[in-house]
Amino acid sequence: MANLTALDTLVLLSEQETDKAAESLGKAIARRADAQQRLAMLRELRGEYARKLQQHLHDGLSFAAYRNFQMFMEKIDRAIEGQQAIESDTSLRAEQAQQTWQDARREGRAWEVLVDRAGRERARHEARGERKLMDEFAARAGQPAADRG
Repeated sequence: MANLTALDTLVLLSEQETDKAAESLGKAIARRADAQQRLAMLRELRGEYARKLQQHLHDGLSFAAYRNFQMFMEKIDRAIEGQQAIESDTSLRAEQAQQTWQDARREGRAWEVLVDRAGRERARHEARGERKLMDEFAARAGQPAADRG
């Protein structure tokens, strides 16, 4: 019985660990999605400015204005590079969080299997004890009164 209680405690701790891992996974996925969205916005911004530059070049553009466009595009490119690094990092962290959650779930299932086995073994042991008592009772019921004493 003490082993079952210890196993139950381990199952409870495992469930808490799995819940914690699931929460971390959810946060990591949200951070990854945010990083991906920011990256997409920067890329879209760069595309818009590239189109504007092409339009201005077609219409005529002073060298100073052209240089300003180029400097701004370079800043956007650096921001995109930085955001790509952030997105890559958040993707890696999300993958690691998913692996941690999967490991916690697997461990939790293993503890649940052990609890189930222990419960079945306890039930078999109790059933054997009951059968033994019933057999003894039946054996005594079949004996003459003088033999029982």
